[in-house]
Amino acid sequence: MSQAGRRVVAELPHGVALRLQGPVESWQRAVASTLAEQGLPPPSWLGPPADGADLGPWIDERAPDLSGRLREAGIGLVVDLGFGPPRLDPGVTVWQFRFGPEARPGPPGGAELVRGERSVLARLVELEGPGEGRVLVEGRIKAVPHSLAATRARVLDVIARWPARALAWRRAGLEGPEVERQLRLDPTPPPEPRARRFREASGAVRRLFDCTIEEAWRLGVLDADPAALLEGSRPSIRWLPVRSEGWLADPVGVRGQVVLAEAFDPATHRGHLVRTGLEAGAPVVPVLRAAHHLSWPFLVEEGGEIFLLPEASATGRIQLWRAAPFPDRFEPDAVLVEGFAGVDPTVLRHGGQWYLFAGDRADQDEGRLHLFVAEALRGPWRRHPMSPVVDDLGSARPAGPIFEQEGRLYRPAQDCTRTYGGAVVINRIEALTPGLYREVPIARLDPDPTGPCPDGLHTLTVSEAGILVDGKRERRSLRAFLANLRALLAERRAARPSAQATGAAGARSER
Repeated sequence: MSQAGRRVVAELPHGVALRLQGPVESWQRAVASTLAEQGLPPPSWLGPPADGADLGPWIDERAPDLSGRLREAGIGLVVDLGFGPPRLDPGVTVWQFRFGPEARPGPPGGAELVRGERSVLARLVELEGPGEGRVLVEGRIKAVPHSLAATRARVLDVIARWPARALAWRRAGLEGPEVERQLRLDPTPPPEPRARRFREASGAVRRLFDCTIEEAWRLGVLDADPAALLEGSRPSIRWLPVRSEGWLADPVGVRGQVVLAEAFDPATHRGHLVRTGLEAGAPVVPVLRAAHHLSWPFLVEEGGEIFLLPEASATGRIQLWRAAPFPDRFEPDAVLVEGFAGVDPTVLRHGGQWYLFAGDRADQDEGRLHLFVAEALRGPWRRHPMSPVVDDLGSARPAGPIFEQEGRLYRPAQDCTRTYGGAVVINRIEALTPGLYREVPIARLDPDPTGPCPDGLHTLTVSEAGILVDGKRERRSLRAFLANLRALLAERRAARPSAQATGAAGARSER
């Protein structure tokens, strides 16, 4: 598409139509709602007239000279919400959703269910012909292995926000080869999966089988600087000794040579926060315990004080703690976000504002990133208008503090497409304002399959003590099965509707 065509879209906020290819569904109505949330005027609708009586301005696509009617209505963009062949009318830009590595039309989920995959790759594509397009938004959405219907509903719920997100990026000029790329498209709609009941049953068995995985994490120090890491080098890791009583993970709290981390007890399936050092034999001293699981000891300094922002998603809030004194004791301070089961909360002060990134235990915490903004650390915090800002099992969940390198901001994230905490992806933040967010993955750090921690990496902290990581080794055990099964059953009893079927890996990630 020409740059002139792109400017037409930016200059004609009224010129958007949503195309239906059948009866309107709830997720298609949600597309219109999220456009309104971004401050865009209500879209027109395109399709058979019987299907859009209550939607708003309607254009019958069977009318003669449709291209002329679209021009008269000022429509320069059609977002095709159907899963059949798109219309490619002269002078009109067309966006459509595509799925899987082959970029096939929808509906989503069937092929992934047959192949036993952990996620569904979804893309919003700007069509440049019947067999090619340009990727605007992309994400891998966690599948529900025992249910095609639940997988499909989850995918459609997530992608409903993507047209508004892509329009916000385009209006801000965030486009080009670094963030939009060419893609070959498969024109063939997928067949419904054969032996669906068998596939769903086998998915349920796999889910229970995953419950038998027992994780053991340990801390390590990277032999590299941030610049080398961003350039794609594979540095060696100096691993700290294995502990005889439980294990350590999440080294996100670092000040000087004092490291705060999560200490996990496999017997109770619960973690607490400790301080330690990086030298051999360094003592491990508890600093914060609770009746529920604690992890992610994120440190913040503000106004001459040191604060702790741990993950305590079981409480249903994000709670700030104040050092009294550091590093031996912390006491409760302000509640930053109430009614939100924050996972791996990460704060950053930038451009005179405070930003809070977190997953939500009740909303696909491995694959969806939420964002809040405030003028002060203690708030009040408000949801960012583009939140959730990332929908990708491969790059959403935080993996460490955001760091700066040569004037650019970089956000470490977890790649959970294969397993929880499978690798670390580093995203470069392209835009961060109270009204706009965009990031692009630019580097990754995979575990060494021949090393002592071959099964995962899920924290990367750039600090004056070095670049700290943690690594995972997995094994199967009856103890893990019983603990994960109890957590899974408790989750299902207490889950909100949107949190159903998050999977055994979700239970394990709560540790």
